[in-house]
Amino acid sequence: MSIIKFVGTTAVPKFDHGWGRFLRPDGAGFTLTIYLPYDIYLDLELHLLETRPDIKPAAFIQELLHRWLTLDKERLIARKNGQALRGFQWKNVFLPDGTRLRTRHHNKVEFAAVVGEQIIAEDGQSLTPSQFANRHACGRNAWRFVWLRLPGDDYWVRADQFRSRLEQAQQQRTMSKEALAGTV
Repeated sequence: MSIIKFVGTTAVPKFDHGWGRFLRPDGAGFTLTIYLPYDIYLDLELHLLETRPDIKPAAFIQELLHRWLTLDKERLIARKNGQALRGFQWKNVFLPDGTRLRTRHHNKVEFAAVVGEQIIAEDGQSLTPSQFANRHACGRNAWRFVWLRLPGDDYWVRADQFRSRLEQAQQQRTMSKEALAGTV
C-alpha cells in the first residue's frame, strides 16, 4: 500500500502506514495521508513517466482532485438552481453562463468563458465565437474550430457536434409530440 501525504499544496509519496499531522513551516496547513493501493500508484507513476515526464504523481493527483471538485460543484449548482437564465445566444445554440470555450491555432491553445451574456477571453476581451476562432487566423468557421464545455460537463465537444446534437434532440421531441397528437 502506498501513502501520499498532502502538505499544503504539495503531495509527497510516503511508504509508511500511519496517519501524520504536521504543521507547515509557516504554521498553517497540515498533512493528510491518503491510502492508495501500491499497484495503482505504480501504474500511474509509470504512465506519467511515459506520457508526461515533467509531472509527478502527487501533483497530478492534486490537479485531478481539484478539477473533479470544480466540476462536481458546478453540477451541484446546476441541480440546485436549474437551467441558467443568463448566457450567450449563438444562432440557435444557447451557451449558459459558465460555459468554457477553447480553440487552437498551431500549438497555441486559447480559452474563453461565457460570463453573463458575453464571451470573455482570458485577456478580458469580449468576443463573438467567430472573433474567438479567428484571433490568430482568418476565415475559420467557429463551429468547426471552437470546442465547448458546458457547466457540469466532463468533456469538451466541438461546437458543430454540439449544435447537431441539439438539432437531433429537437427533431426527436417534435416527432414524439406529433406521434402523441396522432394517438389522441
